[in-house]
Amino acid sequence: MSRQTQTSALKSRVIEVALAHFSEVGVERTNVGDILKDANCSVGSLYHHFGNKEGIAEALFIDGVNQFNANLLNALLPRRAASTGIKSIVTFCCEWVTDQSQLAAYMLSREIKLSESAKQELREMDGALAQSLSDWFVPHVESSALQELPTNMYLPLICGPTLEYSRMWLSGRSRKSPRDVSPVLAEAAWQSVKKT
Repeated sequence: MSRQTQTSALKSRVIEVALAHFSEVGVERTNVGDILKDANCSVGSLYHHFGNKEGIAEALFIDGVNQFNANLLNALLPRRAASTGIKSIVTFCCEWVTDQSQLAAYMLSREIKLSESAKQELREMDGALAQSLSDWFVPHVESSALQELPTNMYLPLICGPTLEYSRMWLSGRSRKSPRDVSPVLAEAAWQSVKKT
């Protein structure tokens, strides 16, 4: 195994272990020693790759956003019709929250404090996602399948109800998983942006 592969595996292991601890007791109350022990990681390696516990929390968040964005685009971009594309966004979000409930709860929590460099990295990731989404949306707006709206309004309209429902389910206020109700949410999303 190459050094690069070993490093990548170690970082992934630390992030995975950290998520379990953060989910159980929160970032603030998680003990770095527990992460070190469960991830089989030395103090030196952890601080070299992440800096501190907050660095792990930040890396976990960025990794989660990166994975989410990539998988969202994989779900959307092959779709040719406007209706199936819009619905695929919601279906993906519902399945992702249901399957990745620990990570989703962590990412939707208000507990993460990001450094300026992390905020900049996220802005760049958001910009790349927005461009890819725009490239998909524009032809559908031009063909009058979708309403012409400011670009930054589409995702809130499409994903807002799904996000709110996901928060309810993750906090135990709703029994049916997002996957269970995805057809209803997907249809509502389509109705909110289609050209009437």
